[in-house]
Amino acid sequence: MFIETDRLLLVPLKPDEMKRALDNKIQLAEELGFQLFSEEPDDKMKKIYAIKIDKMEQDPENYAFYTFWQMVLKEEKLIIGEIGFKGIEGEEGKLEVGFGTEERFRNKGYMTEALTELVKWAFSQKKVKIKRITASTLQDNIPSQKVLKKSGLILSHEEGGLLYWNVNKG
Repeated sequence: MFIETDRLLLVPLKPDEMKRALDNKIQLAEELGFQLFSEEPDDKMKKIYAIKIDKMEQDPENYAFYTFWQMVLKEEKLIIGEIGFKGIEGEEGKLEVGFGTEERFRNKGYMTEALTELVKWAFSQKKVKIKRITASTLQDNIPSQKVLKKSGLILSHEEGGLLYWNVNKG
C-alpha cells in the first residue's frame, strides 16, 4: 500500500519495518529500495517510534493510522521526511496528524502535497470511518501553519501557546 502524488510516494512503514527503523533506518531504506537523506533517528524520535510501535501492536489491522509514512521523492527514490497520524481517537473517528521534513526540502511544497493526499486518503478509505483530522502547531511555527492551511485545515483555536487546526469530512 502507498499513496502516489505528482512528485512523491507516501509509503507507510509496517510494524516490523518500524522496529527495524529503530535499529538501522538507513539499512531499512535500502531494503525498501530508497535512499535516506537524513541521519538515524535521535533519542526523541526513537521514543516516538516506540510509542507508535506499541499502538500498532495493539491495533495491527489499522497500522496505517499509527505509523510513519515515508515521504519519498519519486524520481530520486529519496526519503525526505515523514508524516503520519497519532492513532484513531475513540468512537468519534478523529485523527491527529504530525509531520516533519528535512530542512533542505522545506518550502518546496512537498509537505503540502503529502498532507493533502494523506487527508484525502484518510477520509476516503473504507476500513475506519474518519470524521475529523486535527493538528497543532506552535504559535511561531509559520511554515507548518501554512502547510496546514494550504492542505485544507482550518484554525479552530489557540490554547497555551499552541494553535489548533482541524478539517471535517466533507
